[in-house]
Amino acid sequence: MENLTFTNLVLGGWLLITVIRRQIAPRVIRFKANFYILIVLLGIASVGDAFTKQHLQITPVQGLIFGLLSLVSAIGFALLRAWSYHFWVNEDGMVMRQGSWVTILWWILGIGVHLGVDQLWTGSSVTLLLYLGITLAVQRGWVWWLASRIYPNEIKANARQQSTERRHRRRS
Repeated sequence: MENLTFTNLVLGGWLLITVIRRQIAPRVIRFKANFYILIVLLGIASVGDAFTKQHLQITPVQGLIFGLLSLVSAIGFALLRAWSYHFWVNEDGMVMRQGSWVTILWWILGIGVHLGVDQLWTGSSVTLLLYLGITLAVQRGWVWWLASRIYPNEIKANARQQSTERRHRRRS
C-alpha cells in the first residue's frame, strides 16, 4: 500500500502544482474533457489496485459513505474555485479566466480535507487521482457555464476556436 500511496502522492502533487500554476495565469476558456477523463480512469485503476493487490479492507457501507462524501467534496470545492475566477473578454473577443489567491486557498482546503479523510478511511491516498479528475472536470464545466452566462455571445468565439483547433489536429 505504501508504493501505491507514494505513487498517488507524487502524481497528485505534480498534477496539483501544474493545475494551480495554470489556474492563476490568464487563459482563454476552453472545454476539453479528455485529460480529465484520463485522470479519472487512472484514479479508478488506482482504487481498483488498492482493493485487488493491496488488500484494502473496508465494508461496502464504508465505501459508499466515503465515496458520496468525497464526491460532494470534489463537486463543492470545484464550484467554489470556479466562482473565485475573474472573467473578461480580451481584445481578440475571446472569453478569458484567471484564478486568484482565493482559488489557491480553495485548492489547499479541498486537497487537505480529502487527504485527511482518505487517511482516516484507508490509511493512504489511493483515491487522490480519482478525486482530482472529478473535481477538475466539474470545475472546467462550471467555469464554461459561468462564462456562458456572463458572456453568452462572446463564448461562441471560444467554442469556434476550439472546434477549429480540433479539426486541425485531426488533419495533422
